[in-house]
Amino acid sequence: MKPLCLAVVGFGRVGKVCADALLDSKDLVLAAVVRRLDSLAQSLPEAFRKIPVVSHVAQVQTVEGALLCVPMTQVLDAAHECLQHGIPIVESSVLHGEAFQAHRDEMHRLAIRHKVPAIVGAGWDPGALSLFRSLFALLAPEGYTETSHRVGVSLHHTAMARQIAGVKEALCTEQRATNGRRQRYVYVELEQGVGADRVIDAIRADPLFLNDETLVFPVESIAALEQEGRGVLLERRGAPGRLGHQQFLLEARFDESLLTAHMMLAAARALPQLKPGAHSLLDLQLSSLWGEQHKKAEGEWL
Repeated sequence: MKPLCLAVVGFGRVGKVCADALLDSKDLVLAAVVRRLDSLAQSLPEAFRKIPVVSHVAQVQTVEGALLCVPMTQVLDAAHECLQHGIPIVESSVLHGEAFQAHRDEMHRLAIRHKVPAIVGAGWDPGALSLFRSLFALLAPEGYTETSHRVGVSLHHTAMARQIAGVKEALCTEQRATNGRRQRYVYVELEQGVGADRVIDAIRADPLFLNDETLVFPVESIAALEQEGRGVLLERRGAPGRLGHQQFLLEARFDESLLTAHMMLAAARALPQLKPGAHSLLDLQLSSLWGEQHKKAEGEWL
């Protein structure tokens, strides 16, 4: 099967990860990177030196879809530019509830007007996490779902850790161990030349941490940790009844940009099969997200 040629619109964090993933893909091709006119002069990493860089998706000779990796405020404009030139799009706007429905309706009007398919909310949340929520609800129709995003940051404990001599920056989180006991996770970025053991001992000896199990992890960059470190705890509890009491739990740690990119690429594989209009991931067949690999996936996962 001929690879699907895709353009990446926007080259921020998600855009770069999408472009990287396309370079590694066997059934999708990076056709071009679309950047703002004032960003065209900025050089791309060496891996992309042979990839065309343009200011408008219409300038790409062969493109069968576009991944919109621009800020939320620019998504509709970017979508309109693509759709009016007959280019299907995949986007990952972070919207929920009524806001998502209103966004999808507007995108649907654009897609229908130009007779082109569009996939909306194809990121992590909404997106992949929505599929997990939906599946859990199907398995336990009566009940409730709780979603906790990333491990909670303890501001008071973080502030204390920052005061330890030799600590340049710190981040403290907490979670429950399997035995129910509270654990403190303290991430510290050390000043140059400072030994980790002394800092670890000082933090554990502070009265604020004495009553909890405290794990201290030296890291190179707290800023990078805050950017990449994401987590979720998804729990579905079925209502007790004559059919039993079901409980499902999903716990994950991940790089949100990477998961968003993988979900966008998977959604792009479904574009050739879609009718004009806006579609969410719940509208798509799971097999379509695998593209030409769906037979292999069927044999492996069923």
